[in-house]
Amino acid sequence: MPDPVSVASPLAAAPLAELTRDDVRSGRALVESSHVGHVVVVGPDGELAGALGDPHRVTFVRSSIKAFQATASLEVLAAHGGVTELPAAELAIGQASHRGEPRHLAAVRDLLARSATSPEELTTPPARPEAQPELPAEPLHYNCSGKHALFALAGRALGCPREQLLDPDGPLQSRVLAVLEDVLGPPAAVGVDGCGAPAVAVPLLRLAEAFRRLRTEDRWAPARDAALAEPWLVGGEGRLDSALLAAGVSVKVGAEGVYGASWTDGAGDVWGVAVKAEDGSGRAADAGLLGLLRALDVVPADVHELERPTGGGVPVGVLRPAATVTALGRRLAG
Repeated sequence: MPDPVSVASPLAAAPLAELTRDDVRSGRALVESSHVGHVVVVGPDGELAGALGDPHRVTFVRSSIKAFQATASLEVLAAHGGVTELPAAELAIGQASHRGEPRHLAAVRDLLARSATSPEELTTPPARPEAQPELPAEPLHYNCSGKHALFALAGRALGCPREQLLDPDGPLQSRVLAVLEDVLGPPAAVGVDGCGAPAVAVPLLRLAEAFRRLRTEDRWAPARDAALAEPWLVGGEGRLDSALLAAGVSVKVGAEGVYGASWTDGAGDVWGVAVKAEDGSGRAADAGLLGLLRALDVVPADVHELERPTGGGVPVGVLRPAATVTALGRRLAG
């Protein structure tokens, strides 16, 4: 087996988030755990506006780029299937990392019906839905099943057999990867995501710029607008990305502590950001992104409640962004 390719950063990861637990006698909060990572902010001119850690840290961006994968499928459908649009709910679930709520599974079934694909024929691994763990492990219940339902529809338009739907050199994924290269640049690596689809690795700066373009370019408008119209289909109850979408921020989480996001400021200018928790912690990425957006006054303080540590079922501390994250946001806010 060849040696792994190093993604070690020439710039050290920066403090990203910390978890505290209270002293029952003094009430003083003690930092119990801390996380480091990278935050990259791109300004309206498309240039690096600010960063913590290494803006060029090569990262498998995982599910954060599902809007671009969904766009690739739409372009295949327009060119080869005569389908120029899909209902917002189906396009939202097509870029979701859903919790398996009843509304999520219903939307996936609606999308599958368009290609006459049965839930058993989905190319996702079997899983139990997070929101309904009492249900059996099935491909439909995997959090990426909407993306794979969209792949099934695009694959049918191309005449791509099921066994080639996820092949990076096959007729569908070669087109999807070409679209990703258009917006993210050439990948440093192409791996396999948890769902079995190709996963690209790129510098975080490119992810931040891609999300700025998601907000500014017409090419991505159908996927972008569907996510904003149906935010709770993209993630679900309790998910930060759904709460931010409902507040008007274009955002998507990815596995192993990744986020991409973009927003329009009061002057009508568009900004992009990418976040990566170095240890892959989702809670750290949540705190880092939300802390930055709050410091920038992009979202209100109550838009989402972060995880809290408990003792005996009672909150006994907080999860909070590191002071460096808040300082970066305030500096950029002017």
